[in-house]
Amino acid sequence: MMSCLSAGRRAASLLVVAMALDAVLFPAQAQAGAARGGSRQTLTGTAAQKSPQADLFVAYEEAMLDGGIEAADKYMSQAQRTEVKELLEVFGADGFKQMQAEKRKTRIAPAELRKRIQKVEISGDSAYLEARTDRQGVLDVAAFIKTADGWKVTPVRR
Repeated sequence: MMSCLSAGRRAASLLVVAMALDAVLFPAQAQAGAARGGSRQTLTGTAAQKSPQADLFVAYEEAMLDGGIEAADKYMSQAQRTEVKELLEVFGADGFKQMQAEKRKTRIAPAELRKRIQKVEISGDSAYLEARTDRQGVLDVAAFIKTADGWKVTPVRR
């Protein structure tokens, strides 16, 4: 039946289905988006690399590597703090320090990290950022939520 539709109608139909599925899977976000007027925006290229989310992504990465969890705390949402605390309980302080040391060995300069950002999707008070990694076909995905204090890193829930 879809073959009877033009390419534009197929794309529109798929978009409607995707939005409906998004509302079913993430009802709280859908209601919040509707209350804010459902503003959605996708930034790519330079616009994505200069976005507030990109600034936060780079600052958070640098803080985690240089100062650890305490330094990165100001960039985290409460949900991110909870997730980091749970990971710390599982892997311990020594495990975190080992991970930090390994990541420092392959550290990417902030300017290069920013250049790797390909896309930022903003929907109301939440956003996702995608950045290239050194592994072919693998993207680094970061999530953000807008709070009274501005944008904060939050766990990825896609």
